[in-house]
Amino acid sequence: MVFNRSTGMFFSLAGLLAVALVFPPRTQTLHNTSMAFNRTGDTFGVYVRLVENAPGTFDAVVASLETAVTESGWDLVASFEAAVEEDDCSYRAHAVDLVSEAYAAEVLAHGPRAAFALPLRMLVYQDENGTHVSVVDPRSLNRTIVAETGFEAQSAEAFNALRRIVAGPFADHLVDQQYGQMRDKGLISKTMGIMAGGPFDGKIEKITSIKIKGDADLGSIAGELFSGLEAVAGDRKWQTRPVYLIDLTEHNAVLIGITGGPVESRSFHIVGSGSDKTRKDFACAGIAYAGAYPFSVLLTRDGDEVTVLMVDSMFRMKMYFEDAGKMKFAANMRMPGSIENEVRDKIEESLY
Repeated sequence: MVFNRSTGMFFSLAGLLAVALVFPPRTQTLHNTSMAFNRTGDTFGVYVRLVENAPGTFDAVVASLETAVTESGWDLVASFEAAVEEDDCSYRAHAVDLVSEAYAAEVLAHGPRAAFALPLRMLVYQDENGTHVSVVDPRSLNRTIVAETGFEAQSAEAFNALRRIVAGPFADHLVDQQYGQMRDKGLISKTMGIMAGGPFDGKIEKITSIKIKGDADLGSIAGELFSGLEAVAGDRKWQTRPVYLIDLTEHNAVLIGITGGPVESRSFHIVGSGSDKTRKDFACAGIAYAGAYPFSVLLTRDGDEVTVLMVDSMFRMKMYFEDAGKMKFAANMRMPGSIENEVRDKIEESLY
């Protein structure tokens, strides 16, 4: 089951297939190299702009994307407006997250901790050139989270499924423009040789563990945590709140997606245009990175305990915003720890 906070409904993952295969790619307008399985050593950005200057209003583009997701057979697990700094940005961004049972099973064949690669992420955003649709590229991030090698074919097919989804409503506006940090491997190096790099598995932190009592199980404890986080949504500096619950208990995993308006707006302000100097004069170029949120906490069960895990916040910032540059990371070093401490406190308050 998936809880989608934007609609207040539960959706079952059971029986879903990645039937995006039903929609053939429009190869006459897409770059053939992007349709091929990625090879070890191929260079990918964290993000890929797939639609440029989409027609219609911003809300109409979001609605068309949501419809395309659901019609493809993927499960829409979150759809929400991203926050911007109102003083310097009059443009909008909107995050759309999706998953399917088939893709989740492929990811989780690598163990429950691979669940941090879920769900797939899409975003709609505006800038001075119009309204665009981008995705977080699974060919890049899966090398970090799931496996450095051996998962290339599955990652490439996931990316192709995203392309097919947007090819339906936006066939005449397709592009293939990678941006964000460009990487030819999954291993993320340390900034200045000391900060936030290393193998992904070593960056997963234990937040807390809960003894299972009575009729409780992994699913019920996750539901209790989600409700507790909702009860304190908007509190404190970063105003963190839950936006989805993805129940993957058959794989010993439950994901809760968390974000917060100040987390988003501050991150987008810091990254700005990133490494893309052609966008440096845009009013709020950083909203092109809105697919970075929400982040997830992962619940797994081991015997009579449920453990709550989270990716180190500074490391996750590097995953999605590394091209902001070393100086911006150094100037904002306290931000990731502050966010993580708020989430830790809210989790503990929700469960104890």
